Amino acid sequence: MGYPFDEESAISEGQELDLAMLREDLIGELQAINQYEEHIAALEDEEAIRVLEHIRDDEKEHVAELTKLIQKLDPIQAKKFDKETM
Repeated sequence: MGYPFDEESAISEGQELDLAMLREDLIGELQAINQYEEHIAALEDEEAIRVLEHIRDDEKEHVAELTKLIQKLDPIQAKKFDKETM
């Protein structure tokens, strides 16, 4: 799906590369959350569970930070988040 070009939403080639890397980082954080969830469900040791829950929650914070940064750098993405906010 293409977007109409306008000066407001223009992204430089350097920004495109930055966004691509940030989106890969976001994918990594989401995968880490899923992995921690699986490990938490499988573990029996309460201390290990607490540590992994803490680490998982840190990853969730990273997801929020990356999402905000992506929105800041990509005006079209920001509009999509605004549009889809419940």
